[in-house]
Amino acid sequence: MKPLLAVFLPLLLAYATTIGWCMDRWNAPTQYFAHCWLVPLVAAVVVWTRRATWSQVPRQLDRRGWWLLAPALLLHLLGALLMIDSWSAASLVLAVPGAAWLALGRARLAGSWPVLWLVLFVVPMPIYVEGRAAFLLKEIAVQGGTWLANVAGAGIVRHGDRLQPQGVDGALWVADACSGLRSLLAMITVAYCLAFFLGARHWPRRLVLLALAPLLAIAANTLRIAVLCLLARWWGVPFAEGTGHTLANLAEWVALLAALLFVDGRFPRPVEAPSPVAPPPAVVAPAAGRSLVGPAVVLWLLAAPLLWLSVHRPGGVSAGRAEALAPTIAGYTMVPRSAEEEAQFQKQLPRWQELLGTGDFVWRRYRDAAGVGVNLVALFHDTNWKSVHPPRICIEGSNMDIEVDDLVPAAEGAAAVVSRIVAKSREDGWRYVTLSVFGTADWLSGDYWQFTMHHLPRAMVRANMSGFLVRVEAPIFPGEDAASAEARARRFLAALVPLAQEQLR
Repeated sequence: MKPLLAVFLPLLLAYATTIGWCMDRWNAPTQYFAHCWLVPLVAAVVVWTRRATWSQVPRQLDRRGWWLLAPALLLHLLGALLMIDSWSAASLVLAVPGAAWLALGRARLAGSWPVLWLVLFVVPMPIYVEGRAAFLLKEIAVQGGTWLANVAGAGIVRHGDRLQPQGVDGALWVADACSGLRSLLAMITVAYCLAFFLGARHWPRRLVLLALAPLLAIAANTLRIAVLCLLARWWGVPFAEGTGHTLANLAEWVALLAALLFVDGRFPRPVEAPSPVAPPPAVVAPAAGRSLVGPAVVLWLLAAPLLWLSVHRPGGVSAGRAEALAPTIAGYTMVPRSAEEEAQFQKQLPRWQELLGTGDFVWRRYRDAAGVGVNLVALFHDTNWKSVHPPRICIEGSNMDIEVDDLVPAAEGAAAVVSRIVAKSREDGWRYVTLSVFGTADWLSGDYWQFTMHHLPRAMVRANMSGFLVRVEAPIFPGEDAASAEARARRFLAALVPLAQEQLR
């Protein structure tokens, strides 16, 4: 039986939706993984150019391939059961080399393992990990770039994500896409291909290239931010955000590739003696009992259930529940966004929907008759419950330093708890108290671990429950303490939670 029919086709069927999820992530608005489209092409070119070598070795079933393939299929099963696409995608890292090992044998794969491990560079990281990595990298780039620009006389004052050159109209806005994560991932991929498919094959060279690539990417992005600050100072913000941004991006990539090639050129190229011409290997017949029929039966029996679990997502997806929350709650009335604020909100909306895993959310400001207000973030989920993050993740991502993060009783004598976070804005120095709670139609808790354990077993038996996360943020005004701000947030939250639960009934 041919490997294509016995091994690769059933696995392609089992992973069809997972591969589709990966491709969707390659096309994400941030373009962090846009380079992944080229990786399969690189793999195909390398395999084709080396076909004269590997094709001379007969393929043979190697059951040791199950060492990789079996745990991969188990992880894929868990991901499909729990509807966690990133787990199923992660299992491809083992499934691809495991399938090749099983179907073709270690002898034929000799020298081809680096091609198989290219799968590492086409599997997107979980959105939660991506968001955290982008946030940390952006902080490094903004802080370092601002410092370098000021050393050169740019006179930059940072206001959160905005960099204001003193004496110049406008400010540079550093978006998440400017974190440098895109260039970091692409440069690591380029370094891997350079290390394993071109040039000398000794390990010191490979290790240096792989270690240097991320450092170069981070340094180059920091320098790019500094250059944009200087361009804004010299020729104005519109130029820096337009032509200057394009030129800086181009210069960054050229410099990165040149630096990587320069370092690679420092390594001596060993002169290899020509190998003696060896007679073509004799065709070896498959050993007895080494037929692919057994693995084929197992994989075809698994393919359909895995595909069904990946496709079947009970409960559907609802919308409009967050928008339906009342415009007046506990004596507070919603304040509409200005035209400029609405334009900025719509600009960032695709990224927020991607990070939250749902479009059913709102961000609102409420004020009472005296002008004292609270801010509300409310999102509703269905089968995408696993995309809901702990509240501190979004607060840290809003350029705030967390001072207190604990759980407090929801009310006197109540069993439920509420997440309480006290944080300080890096942009303007204001401090805020945030109270958050997860819930369903008949369950509440502010503990993320309890939220996970509430939904996890239900997801495994396809008994998903729709739910929500509501987060109420109250500023601590000058002259008052955190307890007063917390009391405002508590009053608002107490009136809000029944309204949110009503949306699920």
